[in-house]
Amino acid sequence: MPLVESREAHDVGLALVPVALLLHNAEEALTLGVALSRLPGRAAELLGRFGGLPTAGELRAALLVVSVLGVALYALARWWSPGAYGLVVLQAVMTLNVIWHALGALAIWSYVPGLVTALLIQAPTSWVVYRQLQRNHSLTPLQWRLLLPLSFVIHGPLLLVLLWLVRRG
Repeated sequence: MPLVESREAHDVGLALVPVALLLHNAEEALTLGVALSRLPGRAAELLGRFGGLPTAGELRAALLVVSVLGVALYALARWWSPGAYGLVVLQAVMTLNVIWHALGALAIWSYVPGLVTALLIQAPTSWVVYRQLQRNHSLTPLQWRLLLPLSFVIHGPLLLVLLWLVRRG
């Protein structure tokens, strides 16, 4: 059974995915400069061992790329149903991102860029999207099982590759 017919993509709450992504990435872009300047020296030193801490400009460029890809994926999903599954995977990535934001804030006992929209926009968006998909039996069991590993690959190695590409300019 395919995910959803592409014309139904917006009916299952998938239209929320790029909107929530844009709002979340905007919050991160607007607040990450201050957060990077406040990063404790020890954390910056540890992160520097992995190729250096990205600059605010590099992070903003990566956020822009991800935002454009999210909107493009929604446009694609309107005409091609595999694009709709791509949006579901993107929301799984953002669900994982919510967890990282919460853990990051708890680790430093302070605000981290994107925390507000992660908790107030992304978490509810995930709930709406996955509740509707479950209610409509829109995903196959395999598609459900693939969400977690795909989200870890995208939020991990692929995100690092994007940052590396942005750094190379």
